[in-house]
Amino acid sequence: MTSRSRLGVVAAGILDVIVGVFAKLIVPGLPGDLLGSACYTALLFVLAAIVLPRSPGVGLAVFAFVVSTIVEVLQLTGLPDAVARVAPLSRWVLGSTIVATDLLGYAVGALVAVTIDTAWQRSRPPGTRRPT
Repeated sequence: MTSRSRLGVVAAGILDVIVGVFAKLIVPGLPGDLLGSACYTALLFVLAAIVLPRSPGVGLAVFAFVVSTIVEVLQLTGLPDAVARVAPLSRWVLGSTIVATDLLGYAVGALVAVTIDTAWQRSRPPGTRRPT
């Protein structure tokens, strides 16, 4: 297992946020919702990779999917709406209404993130890989 470059992970996170905001504001309907959900989970993968750069990609993907799903189910409680009344920008993180198709987007986001991470790790020259 190798350690990820924090700079590379941060760059991936910035790109992910740009695509996610684009999806939310520009891409209409279900495609935009799915792309936004996928980016949400991919960003959780990135954030976890920043904190735990030596963690296996599959573990990061599972973590990101589980957290995304918990946040989605939390929307059944009304807590995200209560938080959004106090902090409106929290709606971008916590959402407002549960949508079953978001789970598909989360799964796609986790799969794409781990696929890109694996490909990136394999493409790095051996001298840049740090064993655990």
